[in-house]
Amino acid sequence: MLCGIISDIHGNLEALTVVLDELKSVERIICLGDVVGYGANPNECCEVIRSKISSIIVGNHDLAAVGNYDLNDFNPYAREAILWTQKQLTPENKEFLQSLKERLILEVPPGHLTLVHDSLVGPGDYITSCWEARESLSLQDTQVCFIGHTHIAEYYQMEEGSSFCQQIPLWSGGAIEVREGYRYIINCGSVGQPRDRNPQASFGIYDSKKKSIEVKRVDYPVEVAQEKIERAGLPRILSQRLGIGW
Repeated sequence: MLCGIISDIHGNLEALTVVLDELKSVERIICLGDVVGYGANPNECCEVIRSKISSIIVGNHDLAAVGNYDLNDFNPYAREAILWTQKQLTPENKEFLQSLKERLILEVPPGHLTLVHDSLVGPGDYITSCWEARESLSLQDTQVCFIGHTHIAEYYQMEEGSSFCQQIPLWSGGAIEVREGYRYIINCGSVGQPRDRNPQASFGIYDSKKKSIEVKRVDYPVEVAQEKIERAGLPRILSQRLGIGW
């Protein structure tokens, strides 16, 4: 089975539209959360995700947008964007975000995948180092876990019975072969607000038969998303960072 893997859309309709067009040939699309926050099209992104994707987990910005996350954990720009988003969301989209689970074990024949937005250690935790990855891997019941949250395309692998963990960047895209005897945490990057110094939208394609993942980068009309953010009165830094992927 071919599965598209997307995460951290953050209200960026332009990036989401292009990425979904790239995923037209897959059989299933998995969304790892943070549909809203930062960007200017939270309702439109929710509606696209609701209509096209059945395997979805919740992100911390989604939780914050419906009042289920402490805004003191957010920087001032993220907090301002969430307060704006809360005012924009329709009752239907709030209900949709409230219905999402924080993690899933998903059957993708011939095996299963773990899906979590951030880390198995705890909500809001980041995986940006092997030390943090090892903690989450120790709680992982499947060979592969897909995450988002950091907006950085990369993966971690650790051999069974070993404490040696490898962190491998995929900032320009790349392929991963899932090898027997190893466990993996894979971050396919962010659709709507990349932070790995590459402004292209990032997503993945998982081939469950071949046990491989390809992380892809694709151009989208960044300037349109930037203009919408500024027109909405959101912090200008949220527009500027889209142009540099940071």
